Amino acid sequence: MHKPDTRTVSNRIAQQCARALQADGHDPADFFRHTGITPAQLDEPGGRINAERHRRMTAYAQQLPPQRGILDLDVTQWFAHFSGVAHVCFNRPTLRSALHELLHLRGLIGEFDFMLMSESGTRIEIEYLSEFCPAGGAMQALANFRMLSLVARAYDTGAPTAFRAHFRGKAPWFASAISECFGASASYGQARNTLVFDAPDLDRPFAQFNPTLAPHALRHAQGQLQQLQGAQLFSARVEQAIIDLLGRQADADGASLLPALCDGLAMNRWTLQRQLQQERTSFRALELRAKSRESRRLLRDTTLSVAEIGERLGFSSQSAFTRFFRTQFELPPARYRHDMQGN
Repeated sequence: MHKPDTRTVSNRIAQQCARALQADGHDPADFFRHTGITPAQLDEPGGRINAERHRRMTAYAQQLPPQRGILDLDVTQWFAHFSGVAHVCFNRPTLRSALHELLHLRGLIGEFDFMLMSESGTRIEIEYLSEFCPAGGAMQALANFRMLSLVARAYDTGAPTAFRAHFRGKAPWFASAISECFGASASYGQARNTLVFDAPDLDRPFAQFNPTLAPHALRHAQGQLQQLQGAQLFSARVEQAIIDLLGRQADADGASLLPALCDGLAMNRWTLQRQLQQERTSFRALELRAKSRESRRLLRDTTLSVAEIGERLGFSSQSAFTRFFRTQFELPPARYRHDMQGN
């Protein structure tokens, strides 16, 4: 019997998707048939949608015309069902703290995408990466950028912050509304989904900060996140263990990682592979995912050369690592590092 995939997203995202499609004239039955999600799962208080159903929902939504309803949601509507995130992010001592907590606590909303933050002077760039739409994800990026903009603007002390949004894919029919929403022209057909803005007051003390309530809200949200992460799959633990090994081992190819992993988990290869098969994955799949994540981190946060990073991750040559990275992210590692440094 297969174990359920507990790495999830909130059912509120599925609710928003279902409502938007219905408002656009699509038959609600099509949504349930294509995604495998049931009406009962949408109505479950605090419910979560598993990996496979979320993947199917993303694939289904990608085939339909993009929706503009996401732009019309205000702060109350956005955070009504994510109060733990709201109580923290709208009550931090500085904008910098608010942004870091938002990126950290996004696991309470979903666990299938990433937002990476980089700074260059007063310039802030947020990159959105989608697990299920690696070659696109523009509409998912739009939703996440909208949420981030609402948090950032809560810390404005003067004119509303203007955000320069860059999206992969073609411009949707409501492109002008996106530019108006973010306060600056958005661009399309770009190599990455990014949101760029100037934050000269990133560390300015927030006048409305409540130091009495803030630590209680943060502990509550962190507790919720830990509880959710504690229910993660065995495969999630294995992936993190591989990442830890990549940081410690000089030789990180699969032949050396697997025995080291088994030693660390105190189990033999047969048991490891069987448990991963029950979760419909494999050591090789998790190794590739871990190396994808770690390669981005090393390019972004270290001064190691591309060749050194490839060697650390167990690739036979710099060209082999470059081919791997290009396959994963559709750009070479040197370009990724250049872009992340804001050059």
